[in-house]
Amino acid sequence: MEKKRQSNFEILRVLAMAMIVAMHYMVKGGIAVSMSDDGSPVNHVAWLIEAFCIVAANCYVLISGYFLVEAEWKLKKLVRLVAQVFFYALLIPVFCLLLGIGDVSGWSVYEWIFAVLPLQMEHYWFATSYVLLFMLVPVLAPGIRHLSKKQLQITIGVLMFYYCVIKSLSPILLSTDRYGYDLGWFICLFLIAGYIRLYGIPFFEKKRNSLLVYIICSLGIFTISALAGWICRKTGALKYYMDMPYCYNYILTLIGAVALFYVFKQMSVKEGKIGDLIAKIAPYTFGIYLIHENLAIRYLWPAVLGAEKVRGSLLFIPDMLLAIAVVFAVGIAVDFLRKKLFGLFPL
Repeated sequence: MEKKRQSNFEILRVLAMAMIVAMHYMVKGGIAVSMSDDGSPVNHVAWLIEAFCIVAANCYVLISGYFLVEAEWKLKKLVRLVAQVFFYALLIPVFCLLLGIGDVSGWSVYEWIFAVLPLQMEHYWFATSYVLLFMLVPVLAPGIRHLSKKQLQITIGVLMFYYCVIKSLSPILLSTDRYGYDLGWFICLFLIAGYIRLYGIPFFEKKRNSLLVYIICSLGIFTISALAGWICRKTGALKYYMDMPYCYNYILTLIGAVALFYVFKQMSVKEGKIGDLIAKIAPYTFGIYLIHENLAIRYLWPAVLGAEKVRGSLLFIPDMLLAIAVVFAVGIAVDFLRKKLFGLFPL
């Protein structure tokens, strides 16, 4: 049963990374533009897809928290994680510079600092917050296990109210709001994942409930944003609130992520070739992220894979699917080689 459950989450991990690549393709490829500027059906379709994908980063943290809350923390895992981030942050720009790819040759000293100090400079915002979260696991995991159920509920409730509820209701940008791109929000997600692992959420235990909630939350995110976009185009108001539903710490994004997490938690996976393939792909998902989101190429690869040619057309959908496949294939191949290289220097 534990093996099957692990396969379920590995599938979700791969799906979450595919969603992340899809979002980056649409936004950084110029497919999905602000609904205050473009009210076309194609743009709305792009943002509808985005609404179903926006839960991906939260799901990725929930998976980690679900297992780390009861796993043995090892320093060597942290070292490997940090080494992987530095490997791609520095070597990809150097590789692009040597081959004349992109505009790396015009980088200033400040931009090169992003490559040399990727965690401190948030070269990858997710990697910075995730590494910091991993550093705190030896404190957070025992804390979750030693708190009573009620104490944990209160702690999660207070953090959600601070990071999520107030922000979701506010019509203006709050000074402390970082849209869920920060360590504080990741800690909140970690606590929620720990609660699910220890106590569960009965309502979501039924797959139908969790799937329905995920769909409703995704449609709600799109509908609120589209309505605010329409008002913004007509009056110039609500421009901030139009973008807010697509934040990681928005209430519907959080609920949708927990619901999708439960969809896969309850999923039955038969042992076989598909399960084996997913198990082989899943360990390379973080490498896929570090490669395609590198500062040197994050806006380059969508253009190379045809995003500019399909702007304003529903042909962006097949092109996006092809782009995801290419990014996964290249990312898996490169990270496989990186892993082999790191294997020559075992910790």
